Amino acid sequence: MIFIYSPHYPTTPLPHFPISPFPHFPISPLPHFPTPHFPTSPLPHFPTSPLPHFPTSPLPHTPHPTPHTPHPTPHTLFEVRRLFLFILPIS
Repeated sequence: MIFIYSPHYPTTPLPHFPISPFPHFPISPLPHFPTPHFPTSPLPHFPTSPLPHFPTSPLPHTPHPTPHTPHPTPHTLFEVRRLFLFILPIS
């Protein structure tokens, strides 16, 4: 807290309130109920047998379809048309 001295206001402290703790209640544990004792026996033992073995044979190989020959591009068609237009007048 910052106190700034000013001659206009007397520097009287704030009224003092004693810091009183909350009413004290003794920390009592919860009522004790005996817990029934279960023997710490392990879970029933199942032998860790591997999964049934299937031979790791590859799937039958299906041959890939033949690669698709690309269609002639418009540029190629244009070149063929120009070639025909050039040859026709000569013949």
